[in-house]
Parts: sequence; C-alpha cells; structure tokens
Amino acid sequence: MIKTYNQIIQNLKEENFTKIYLLMGEEAFFINKISNFFEKNFISEEHRGFNLEIHYGRDSNIETIINSAKSFPMMSDKKLIIVKEGKDLDVFKSSNNSKIDLLINYINNINSTTTLIFCLNNKSLDKRSKLFKAFLEVSTVLDSSSKENKVYDNQIPNFISNEVKRNKFNIREEATILLSESIGNNLEKIDNALHKIFTNKDDKDIKTEDVIKSIGINREYNLFEFQDSLAEKNSLKCGKIVNYFSSNEKKFPIQQLIVYMFNFFSRLLVVKTKKLSDPNNISSLISVHPYVARSYVKASNNYKLNEIVNIINAIKNLDLISKGIKQIKSGNKNLMGEMIFKIFYNK
Repeated sequence: MIKTYNQIIQNLKEENFTKIYLLMGEEAFFINKISNFFEKNFISEEHRGFNLEIHYGRDSNIETIINSAKSFPMMSDKKLIIVKEGKDLDVFKSSNNSKIDLLINYINNINSTTTLIFCLNNKSLDKRSKLFKAFLEVSTVLDSSSKENKVYDNQIPNFISNEVKRNKFNIREEATILLSESIGNNLEKIDNALHKIFTNKDDKDIKTEDVIKSIGINREYNLFEFQDSLAEKNSLKCGKIVNYFSSNEKKFPIQQLIVYMFNFFSRLLVVKTKKLSDPNNISSLISVHPYVARSYVKASNNYKLNEIVNIINAIKNLDLISKGIKQIKSGNKNLMGEMIFKIFYNK
C-alpha cells in the first residue's frame, strides 16, 4: 500500500508495522527519517548486535539480503534488515529477471520474524513493473517525490511547527519564520537545526535566540531582517545588511539575493494590484505564512505601483549583469549598492 510520510510516521508511533518497506524518491529527508526511526527504536539495544543488519546497495547483492531475511532472529522474536543506498543494489539497477524473481518470491513468502526495509534515495521504481506491483501487494510504499509528500515553500513554517510538536517542544511564530527564511525548503537542514536546538534546550519553549544560536546567523543581518528593511523602506538598515551580505558572499551570493528580491517585489506587485490589506487574504493569494504577510501590508503602504514595476525591471537587469549577459565592469558589492539605491530612490 502506498502511504504518505505522515501516515507512516503515525503508524510507527502506534506500533503498526508491516514486514517490508519500500522507501523511494527524491526527498531523502522522509526516507532517512523513517529508516532512522527503525534503526534506533525497532530492536531493543541488547538484541541489536545479532538482530539488526545494515546493508549498502553497492557492497551487497539481493541473494545475500534474501538469505539473511530468511534466517531467524537470535534470542529475540524479531530481526531488522535495512538496505541503504538501495538504488545501487543489483536487483534495482538491472533488468536481470532471475534476481527480480528472487525478490518477488521472497515478497510473496515473507519470513514473519524479519522486517526488511529498502531505502532507494533518489530513485523510484517503475510503477508498471511486476516488481513494484509485488511490493504494492504486501508492503508499505513511500514515494517521497509524490505531490502528497511535497512540502512547498509556503508550507515550510507549518512543517517546522509540526516537527517541533512531534518532539514535544513549542516554537514561537517569529522563530519559525526566521528558521524558514534562513534555511529555505531543505528539509534535511531544517531537521538538523531543530535537532541541535532540542539537544541544547533546557526548557521546551523555542525562541528566536535559539534559532540564531543554532544555525549561526547574525541577529541583525539575515534574510528575514533584509525583507523587513525592504518592506519598511528603511534605507539605512537595508544598506547595513547589504554591506554585511557583500562581505560574506559565500554565504549570501548575489544570485540568491536577486531571487529573494525578485520574489518579494513580484508578490508585492500582486498585493498592490489587488489592493489587499488583510494578512490572511494576502497569505492565501501569494502563498506565504500569515506572519510574513504582514510585511507585505507594510510594503504596500510604502511603495507606489509604478515604483514596484520599476524595481522589478531593475532587478531583472541586475540578474542579466550578474550572469554576464550584460557586461558592466563593477563588483557585486557595487551592483547591490546601486540596486538598493534604485529601490529606495526609484532612480
């Protein structure tokens, strides 16, 4: 049966397990999270030495894995086999029918004391194939690339909140947004940052200061404050932030800043054109968190429609220059300085 990540996690919490798991697709975070849960929780610590096996696709073969899966646990009632980097396992790499038939035969005649997990990061089986259909009959299947599992940019704050709740912590709204804006939609990095916060917290309330400390961002000079300075039309604050960014180009490359500015002003153009002022309506229309939508209310009051159009055109021009399509002899620091001048003075 195909299930979403959230459905599988809920099943694991309820100790509702199946004997075979096929975890596939491009979103490694979901696959690793489920695999790690089994590795740390399924077999008691005193029995792991004999009853927990980790195989790597490139170093193993399906015959070895099936033989191990058929063997019985030692001094325990269950055994766990996890195949990591499964995309490199022979049975998933070739169209060797004998190997495929061997795996299908095991799927149809499973050892009830063995739980077998295949982790196919960055690979998906053809859903028309006989092997996938065999998995579908008796296994739990995760397609991490499916739209049901996709976490879009505007859903990242809710994703963070849910992960925090799962770990029995609370997080303040501004801390959620700061983490989201600073890391983006890399779920693995978000999870690592949260784990670092959980590990170092004495209480259960996650504040902005905890996020700043855990991911090493500057309290004053970050993307969240950058957007705020643009929305407020605060040239002094924005100038200081851009100067800091320009001195840290590895962390804040000009291409990233161009995309960030373009997204902000493109969304602002929609808000201004629609004459919206309610954060909830703005949130729904441009797919941002309601907390972030407040900055668009401020910006809409501070920028005229023609100013926004001119700024977007200037950003497009800067993009061409940064990519070398337009030749101008000027460093990135000067280019960003000129861009900020155009934003605030519309020249």
